[in-house]
Amino acid sequence: MSSREILVARHGETQWNRLRKWQGISDIPLNETGVMQARELGQSLVGEGIARVYCSDLQRAVSTAKIVSEIIRAGQVTVDQRIRERSLGRFEGWQSGEVAIFLGLPESKAYILETDELSIENGPEVEPWAAFVERVWNFLQDISTSPEKGKTLVVAHGGVMRAINHALTHEGFGMPEFRNGEYIRLKVDENNWEII
Repeated sequence: MSSREILVARHGETQWNRLRKWQGISDIPLNETGVMQARELGQSLVGEGIARVYCSDLQRAVSTAKIVSEIIRAGQVTVDQRIRERSLGRFEGWQSGEVAIFLGLPESKAYILETDELSIENGPEVEPWAAFVERVWNFLQDISTSPEKGKTLVVAHGGVMRAINHALTHEGFGMPEFRNGEYIRLKVDENNWEII
């Protein structure tokens, strides 16, 4: 298999993003700023040679992907549930400070929602981190073996991007925080993955 590039972008802003609320799988739409960010993302990707666009099934990602695809003329968007955000159960709609207070932690440790450190009592309905990462990587492995030529764009979520970053760089949890409309560029060659 020859090397290929996969760009992974975060959706545009929602009102919950603006209010700094954890979204998880709550299906919150883009706000006006988010629509503008999607257009800006599309403009930034003109000329990249993107042949395929995939997105999460949550409407903030679907809307972003459709706007981008129209601008770059990539055609139909393929929706895949495997790249939806991690389910955060009862904590969806909470701000980091509220999560920290509930868990008895300083606010700087609220990123515990992105680890498997939550106790069963505190977050029984939170999707396990390992299961989340596994479904994201299953998706990436599948699209990396596509026989089609050209780059691939994936429109997903901050948690998906942090899971990828954590797996490839082994940086600590909670870092970095990807902005709405930001993207990372992956290169895969014979199942060797890197962020470029």
